[in-house]
Amino acid sequence: MKKIIKIIFLFVMMLVTLPVNAKGFGVGKNAKGIRPNVNDPIITNNNGYAIGPDDNRVYLTFDCGYENGYTAKILDTLKEHNIKACFFITGHYLNSSPELVKRMINEGHLIGNHTYSHKDFTKSTNEEIINDITKLEKKYEEITNEKMAKIVRPPRGEYDEKSQKLLASNGYKSIFWSLAFVDWNKDTYNGNHYSYNKVMSRIHPGAIILLHSVSKDNQEDLSDIIEGVINEGYVFSSINEL
Repeated sequence: MKKIIKIIFLFVMMLVTLPVNAKGFGVGKNAKGIRPNVNDPIITNNNGYAIGPDDNRVYLTFDCGYENGYTAKILDTLKEHNIKACFFITGHYLNSSPELVKRMINEGHLIGNHTYSHKDFTKSTNEEIINDITKLEKKYEEITNEKMAKIVRPPRGEYDEKSQKLLASNGYKSIFWSLAFVDWNKDTYNGNHYSYNKVMSRIHPGAIILLHSVSKDNQEDLSDIIEGVINEGYVFSSINEL
């Protein structure tokens, strides 16, 4: 009997400690040219975006958790095509690759906040969330002598109403995405135009494209992705325009 009571108690405690209304952001597969339904009111009512307006503008973003040797070539490609992107960096990336971050700035790219330690917002207190964001801002200013844009991408896309309201009330814009695929495994190289095919099969009006800078596929396919998206009639725009 004591064993049963203990099991029930542990189960109840597990339920109590689960984040309320916690969500892991994700996008189902959509057909080319069709906008996926990603407009969660928790995001859109709190100064957040997962997709842009229904027009020919699209938005290129990169998540940078750590450097894997491909970012310099990604920047070369962006410069060649005169395309500006938003790079969401972590504390680890900033500390390990400050020269790359400075290059991003010098070449006109936007730097977004992916938090200092990449902790799940839904498992953090309000104080922990703000501290994690502002710690990166302070380090960024110390290294670059620039103010960081008040643009945040929640780590792993984990969010809830509490964290979204907190960001909005502190003047932050949160940026999710409407086009993404598995590209974060740093030791995986698919080849065969993997990233290009993924993007071109799902590109749609207002797409916020999420790519990871650790991917060799992304680095190799980026030029073709840019040209393919433009040939479809889209224009690359800045997250600042949202």
